[in-house]
Amino acid sequence: MKIVIKAQILSRNNAILNRRLEDYLRQLEQKVQELTISLGQIETRLQEEIEQNQEARATFQRLKQELQNLATIDSLTQIPNRRRFDEYLNQEWDRLTREQEPLSLLLCDVDFFKRYNDTYGHQAGDSCLRIVAQTISRTAKRASDLVARYGGEEFTVILPNTNLSGAIKIAEAIQQQIENLQILHPQSDVSEFVTVSIGVVSQVPTLNDSVENLIAKADRALYLAKAQGRNRVVVAE
Repeated sequence: MKIVIKAQILSRNNAILNRRLEDYLRQLEQKVQELTISLGQIETRLQEEIEQNQEARATFQRLKQELQNLATIDSLTQIPNRRRFDEYLNQEWDRLTREQEPLSLLLCDVDFFKRYNDTYGHQAGDSCLRIVAQTISRTAKRASDLVARYGGEEFTVILPNTNLSGAIKIAEAIQQQIENLQILHPQSDVSEFVTVSIGVVSQVPTLNDSVENLIAKADRALYLAKAQGRNRVVVAE
C-alpha cells in the first residue's frame, strides 16, 4: 500500500514538474519570439539610419561640390575663373619643373569689345563672352588643358606638356574658330565679325624662374598682338 501511495505521489510530482517545465519552455519561446521581433525592429531602424546617413553624406558631398564650383567657376561664362587659373597654373608649374617638360600659356583678348558693348548693350556683350568662352573650351579640349576667364573680355589657356609649335597651332585654331562664329561687330577696325588677339608663351619651368614671369611674357605678347593690328597670334620673345 505504501509503495502504491509513493508511486502516486511521485507520478503527481512528475506531472507538476512537467507542467512547470512546459510553462517555462512556453515562456522561454515567447521571450525568444519577442527578442527576435525586437532585434528585427532594431535592425530595421539601423538600416534606416544607415540609409539616412548615406543620403546625408551624398547631400553633403553635393553641397561641397556646389560650393567649390561657386569658388572656382566664373558665373557668367561657366568656365574656370581667375582663382582656379592661379591654382592650376602653380600646380602645373611645380609638376613640370620636376619633370622638365614644357608648359605653354595663351592670353586671349576679344578685339574692341567695349565698342561691341556700346553698340549692342551689355546683355549682348555677356552672350558674346559666353559663346567665345565655350568656343575656346571646345578648341583646347584635352583633359589637362584649362580654359579660364582671366578678367573682363580676356581669357587664358593653360597647356601642360605642350611645346611652342603645339601652342601656336591651338592659338591659331582658337583665332579661326572665333572668326568662324561670324558674330557681327561693325565697330571693329579689323573685321566685320568678332575676333581675338592672342599672346603665346612656352617654356620648360625651372626653379630659377616663376609663374609670374610666364604670365608677364604672355601679357607682353598679347600687347604686341594688339599693337600690330589685332586679330593675330604673337609669340613671346
